[in-house]
Amino acid sequence: MNIKENYPLSSLTTIGLGGPAKYIIECESPAEIKEAINFSREKNLKFYVLSGGSNVVFPDKGFDGVILLLRNKFQAFEVLEQDSDSIILKINAGENWDSFVKFAVENGYSGIECLSGIPGSVGATPVQNVGAYGQEIKDVFVSLNAIDVNTLEEKSFSNEECKFDYRQSRFKKEDKEKYVITDVTLKLSKTESPKIKYPELQKYISENTKYDSTDSLKEKLKIVRESVIEIRKRKSMVIDIHDPNTRSCGSFFMNPVLDEISYQNFLENAKELNPPSYKSGDRYKIPAAWLIENSGFYKGYKYMGVGISTNHTLALVNYNGTTTQLIELANLIRGKVFEKFGLKLTPEPEIIA
Repeated sequence: MNIKENYPLSSLTTIGLGGPAKYIIECESPAEIKEAINFSREKNLKFYVLSGGSNVVFPDKGFDGVILLLRNKFQAFEVLEQDSDSIILKINAGENWDSFVKFAVENGYSGIECLSGIPGSVGATPVQNVGAYGQEIKDVFVSLNAIDVNTLEEKSFSNEECKFDYRQSRFKKEDKEKYVITDVTLKLSKTESPKIKYPELQKYISENTKYDSTDSLKEKLKIVRESVIEIRKRKSMVIDIHDPNTRSCGSFFMNPVLDEISYQNFLENAKELNPPSYKSGDRYKIPAAWLIENSGFYKGYKYMGVGISTNHTLALVNYNGTTTQLIELANLIRGKVFEKFGLKLTPEPEIIA
């Protein structure tokens, strides 16, 4: 184990906020994860698992405990099964997510190409059922292995056992902080063409690429990946040290999902504004960006050292501010949205107290 003391958390998160952690322990294997958990117990300190740092906000005072920093310096994934139609791969939790997506696309494996450009690690993807442009992890997810932090025993969870929902899983709700995910198993297709469901992506591909003129699956996947990344770049949703808007957690709020009664109440409240919505099953998803923009906020809105991205209303950006300022801005936005529409916005990143 590599142990460091009083390490700045701002250097480990994409939003660049947070004071020092009492201890940082780099873990490169399940055995080292267990050692780190035992270390925290011996010191009588709480611990938090971190890898990509793209979906977490630490307090200005720092973290008076142990950060388990997942790192991979060995083979990051292996093939478990494959045939002419599909391939099943097990990927280590600390592997960079977008690096794995790139690998899949280059090898002609479909199912996650629309999840290109998303920062963070593989192990974080099932926690909040990561999704974008019409794809979600649950659609290709087979299972994961995790360490029970109480017993240090290793346990496997199937797709059904993870209780996936919109940006949710058991690891974000009832089993939060109970397990450390060590690897994830996904099943990808070798034959299925990309399913381009998202209108914005459909429009971009039809206007800017030669997608329909190729029969090559690899070429189609490459076009989708490049298109998704380009769209995300335009919204400052791809990490770029030259773009100050990328000092964020990506989308800061989840889109509210309403049942029929709540949706009709919302329409009655907002009918003059002709609000957009997307039906999924028997529920309705309301774009949080639209709610924010129609509650008095706009791209480029500034609040002390933080603000709203100039390219995407959903991203809250750290220009040169503090976590306290970021939370104040988030609460201001949530309050205005609730006041106008009666809907509660839920933060997508984890806010550490």
